[in-house]
Amino acid sequence: MWTFSIRNHVGWMLLLLAALLTAGCVLPSVGPPPPRAAVLTPDARFGGSAADVLGHPDLAPKVRALFGADWEATATARGGTAVQAGEFFGKADPPPRLGIDGRQYIAVMGCAPAVCRTHRGLLLIQADGEQLRARLDEAGYTHYYAFGLGAVVDPPTRALLDAAWTALEGRG
Repeated sequence: MWTFSIRNHVGWMLLLLAALLTAGCVLPSVGPPPPRAAVLTPDARFGGSAADVLGHPDLAPKVRALFGADWEATATARGGTAVQAGEFFGKADPPPRLGIDGRQYIAVMGCAPAVCRTHRGLLLIQADGEQLRARLDEAGYTHYYAFGLGAVVDPPTRALLDAAWTALEGRG
């Protein structure tokens, strides 16, 4: 005859819990490894300052199209930024060149002067000027953008921008 024992019940529960925890620890990582990004020598093809790059005749319309409504006006009602996207580059370093997985980019990294610690931005321009990607960090919330033929904000785009962000922060 089988009898219920608290000791047996607790033992089985601990065994089950240990099995579940062990199984959870061996899950493979999701997605491909992050891209490798390296800061290269500067390239002034679009200008020597952030303002030059953002105002470059070949890039200015693309930059505005990249950010859409977030460029000129705040768009919090539709999930956009509370600060105009252009303000995220109000205080910026000279644009470096980046090499990311065999492609070259011009990077503009800056911040909104009044709230520099919490409102930072990165604009990545493919060397030919046809593809633009951006990341805006706004007080704990990150916005991603993509512009160009076939450009989408997907996990590889986010990984590309995050790798560039990390490389640029590491050079300081």
